[in-house]
Amino acid sequence: MKKILILIILLFTCTGCYDYKEINDLAIISAIGVDYNNDMYIITLEVLNDKIDKSSSKITSYTRVGSGDTLTSAIENAADKLAKVPLFNHIKLMVLSDTIVQNKFDNIIDLFLRNTYFRENFYVISSMNTKPDMLLNNTTDENPVASNAITSLLENVSYSSNTNVQKKFDEIVEEVTTFGIDTCFSNIDLQENEFIISGMTIFKDYDYKDILDNDYVKLYNLLKDEFDRPTFTIKYDDLSFTVAVNNGKLDSSIENGVINIKGNLMGRILDNDPKFNIRNKDNLEKLDNNFSRLLNDKLQEFVKVIQESGSDILGLSEKYYKKTRKKDKDYWQKLDIKSNINFYINKKGLIYEVEKAS
Repeated sequence: MKKILILIILLFTCTGCYDYKEINDLAIISAIGVDYNNDMYIITLEVLNDKIDKSSSKITSYTRVGSGDTLTSAIENAADKLAKVPLFNHIKLMVLSDTIVQNKFDNIIDLFLRNTYFRENFYVISSMNTKPDMLLNNTTDENPVASNAITSLLENVSYSSNTNVQKKFDEIVEEVTTFGIDTCFSNIDLQENEFIISGMTIFKDYDYKDILDNDYVKLYNLLKDEFDRPTFTIKYDDLSFTVAVNNGKLDSSIENGVINIKGNLMGRILDNDPKFNIRNKDNLEKLDNNFSRLLNDKLQEFVKVIQESGSDILGLSEKYYKKTRKKDKDYWQKLDIKSNINFYINKKGLIYEVEKAS
């Protein structure tokens, strides 16, 4: 408790930059993990190590764990295990366990909104199958700071997989406190000691609803206009064909009592069986039509899934309210879905077969 009070006084009384001595007196917190077990909150603090390995010049990290009846007491107990004054306003990541996500999510929002010693622009993730302390202690020579590796994964897993949901605390707060929109964020677990994105956690208000798999995350990113070349594959008997969507825009809204998805997307060919002649215009038109059909089917399926969950992560109720001024958070769940998007293969650079004149 004393360390946190000292930190608050320090933050409000400093008028300039820290000098070298002041920095050495601080424990810079890079990430915080939150768990709940046996009626106790468990806090894991990831701390940047100020003792840099001279041979490699790498910054490393270590963790301290504290528990308590309340979130505040758990944070204080973890901070009391530090030899230096904790500096919380450099946190870049918060990891929430399954028990927090399922039962205590509203407590997290409330505490971190009220406390001034936490900044609000850190990433939030769930880790439903790996406890936060295990996640934050998973360091290697290549990735000596776990939070750096995880945030890097969130920011860079785009090409082909496109399964990352980059949500920061302030954005999540805005979503859970705004009428007609629900929040979601990435779920990250360990697989053979490697960090992996395994779907996204979705909510209705503050209540946990489900984890949607990575294929659905791709569609969510398409509909939110936050995609970066997600890939989709069509199979023709024993032939496979893969394209990456790299351009276009979709819109989802409620019109005439129907959820409508409209827009145009463009992609480029990534991989195709050589038996399928992509230089033939008829074949390319067939691909355009079939990929359009595939994406329309997948988008309708995705919206149906979130309808059944009750999690309005697309903000359909908010859009409907802005248009009609009618407040009905469950209206969208009862509606039919119509997806009418067009997909086109980018034909730039392709050489077409030309029919010879007879």
